[in-house]
Amino acid sequence: MASKQDQRYIQIAKACLRALNQAANNPAEKEKSIQDVYDAIDTAFNKQTAVIQRELQTANQALEQIRDNTINLNDAQRIAAETLESLTAVIPGKGLH
Repeated sequence: MASKQDQRYIQIAKACLRALNQAANNPAEKEKSIQDVYDAIDTAFNKQTAVIQRELQTANQALEQIRDNTINLNDAQRIAAETLESLTAVIPGKGLH
């Protein structure tokens, strides 16, 4: 079964392709338009995935730093605050950082 992320990707692609199918009358133009849409979706999808992967790595590094060091509560709070500030992912209820 496709993941939720894959399902969203497929829904976006199908919507774009439906629009292209309705707009393009010339078969050669239609094929190029379809490929352009796939390329644009792939680029956007890969950029978003890269952002999420970087942010996961940032959060993981902060947690490892807290776990692996003998630090006080103030240092742990500072590390957590700095990490949260650096994240740009959408957090439910907070929108885009």
